[in-house]
Amino acid sequence: MNIVICEDDNSFRHKIEEMTAMYAAKNQSNSVCVLSTDDAEKVIEYAAKNSELTIYFLDIQLQGSLTGFDIASEIRKRDWNSSIVFITSYKEKITLTYDYKLELLDYIIKTEPEKLEPKVYECLRIAESRQNSGYDGALTVLSKRFNTTIPFKDIYMIEALKGSHKLLLHHSNGLFEFYSSINEVLTRLDDRFLRCHKAVIVNTDRIRTVDKKEHIIYLDNGCSCEYAPKSRECKAYGI
Repeated sequence: MNIVICEDDNSFRHKIEEMTAMYAAKNQSNSVCVLSTDDAEKVIEYAAKNSELTIYFLDIQLQGSLTGFDIASEIRKRDWNSSIVFITSYKEKITLTYDYKLELLDYIIKTEPEKLEPKVYECLRIAESRQNSGYDGALTVLSKRFNTTIPFKDIYMIEALKGSHKLLLHHSNGLFEFYSSINEVLTRLDDRFLRCHKAVIVNTDRIRTVDKKEHIIYLDNGCSCEYAPKSRECKAYGI
């Protein structure tokens, strides 16, 4: 899981960085801080391009025109799965999160230093637990190096790679290889996915056309794959 910290008190920001690193080391976690900054624009730029599940630690009151609320609002335009933790010196500001409807995971009060480490650890534990158990409408892929969560709607096709125990996932942001099997992944997908071949799963919402003569499925991103017309799944789908 990715970690992003936006805090304009350098000393406080470095403390959170160190705590996230210690948490990862103690728990053999693959969570990693990918961005630590006092610049709200950098976080917004990251969020606009990000496809990885992320936990954001955001200072509410930043120097400059943008606030933590502004950053969180931009994140939520694209991403409802990532976790947001607000940092503030003023506990009463937390009530504003309900007005913004930002689905906050937790908050950290700067004037309560004794609670800082337990809060950071607990937030990371909860966010990782949510990722590991999966999200409705998304596929979570776990590996030793990193975890990623991809919404079902962004998946085009999953195919087994010959000569290996890997799968290749085609999604809206590119390709993703991971170790698993077609059978195992199929149990974590919903009804929109069709096993059209022993080594291929397609998202039926992404099918553009079907060539029944050549037994080829064409997807709306330009990908194509063969299908097995005699398979029970394909017959049930009507191809």
